[in-house]
Amino acid sequence: MDFPKPIRYPSGKTCSNFNELASTILSDWTVSLDMLKKGEFGTFFSGIGRLDLAMVATESAKHPEPVHGLDQFLARLPSQPIPPADLEVDPPTLDLGTLKPGKDIKCSVKIRNKGRRILYGSVSIEGIPWLSIGEGKPRSRSRFNTFQDAPLPMTVFTNSLRTSEKTVEGKLIFETSGGNLIVPVTAEIPIRPFMIGTLAGAKSPRHLAEKAKANPIGAAVLFENGTVESWYKDNGWVYPVPKPPAQGLAAIQQFFEALGYVKPPKVLTTTNDLLFELQPGDVKEQTITLFNEEKKSTYAYAKADKPWVRIAKPVLKGGKAYLKISVSTSELPSSLELAILSITTNGNQSIKVNIEAQVLVQGSEFADLTGDVAPVMPQFLGSPFATNESSQGSGQNTGIPEPASAPILSIHPLARKVKSNQWLGYVIAGFFGVSLISLIGTIIYLGIRKMSTQTPTATPATKTK
Repeated sequence: MDFPKPIRYPSGKTCSNFNELASTILSDWTVSLDMLKKGEFGTFFSGIGRLDLAMVATESAKHPEPVHGLDQFLARLPSQPIPPADLEVDPPTLDLGTLKPGKDIKCSVKIRNKGRRILYGSVSIEGIPWLSIGEGKPRSRSRFNTFQDAPLPMTVFTNSLRTSEKTVEGKLIFETSGGNLIVPVTAEIPIRPFMIGTLAGAKSPRHLAEKAKANPIGAAVLFENGTVESWYKDNGWVYPVPKPPAQGLAAIQQFFEALGYVKPPKVLTTTNDLLFELQPGDVKEQTITLFNEEKKSTYAYAKADKPWVRIAKPVLKGGKAYLKISVSTSELPSSLELAILSITTNGNQSIKVNIEAQVLVQGSEFADLTGDVAPVMPQFLGSPFATNESSQGSGQNTGIPEPASAPILSIHPLARKVKSNQWLGYVIAGFFGVSLISLIGTIIYLGIRKMSTQTPTATPATKTK
């Protein structure tokens, strides 16, 4: 059936019926996609009275995937039947051969469309983390669309290879408008044997552990100096032992515990709280001792959440681990700081230690409450503190008693324990001061009252004859 008037393409080509329009869409789908998005198909069918097809064109143009929308529009045209998309992948299996770290490798498969409609969908990689779709940034999933055959380029990132005793297997998963397919992918990535010392010839972590158990003294050095860790890295494996490595034979125990071959002992600590009391300019250090009750090696490393906490390299000796912690007043932001020390020990056990650093304030008579305080006390007539000593230096007796030396006031033992809390020193001193003033006032008051009650009475005159 011919159109009342033909539809014209930008190239000048005209389509007089549905069959010609369908054929042109398939042969020039990029331009057809643009015409659909601009509404030209909808306008054309509306103009020739095919409102049903005009609505189909309008709906297809709104599809979130434009290519899908064009295929949807093509499927609704009353033309001769168009064979749907039909997916085929060449080759049906992908063998990457023997791989080893080095230069990245390019490879590809060909996507074939045995039908005539648009083939669209997605492809994803499963089980092979070092294989990527495309040639740029690693991607494990991608979308595509095509009417004809199209290559699917891929990249093998060899630096991400993980060696294995077995054949590595994965798959490409295609989900498309032309059906779903799974393409198996295989590769050989042989293990690099250990090449040094008593562990030479090991081809797996378990094999390495067996050799270390047979010759622990010779193996300990290879664990401690990082050679075993480098071997893991060369094979693309994740080294299970946390840094830093333990020293001596403890390094082998650390490796066995990380692999789960032996159960780590429960690690205890001598303290969970550290208090640093410093004077300005001080640098002080304290040691945390970690140990276990199973007579096994103890190893540990630590980090703090504040930069002013300095941690020395752990010392492992006699089955114990010693962590030396130091604090310097020059690095403290204020006179009172708190921090948390996180310690990791055998079998990734975690221990938290609270750290408090106090800088004792100088220049105040109550700054140091460990000693005695001898404040100068005022003297009053009638005071129990008055003396009859003459003034010295003037050589004259003024008649006013000289102030006696005040008795030494001893600070309460409780104040001695909290010497770093300056405010508490002020409270205690104020308490004693108020008490002393009250005592003096009471004495004066009682003296005045006694004097008033002892006023002499008049003697009656003697009557004379």
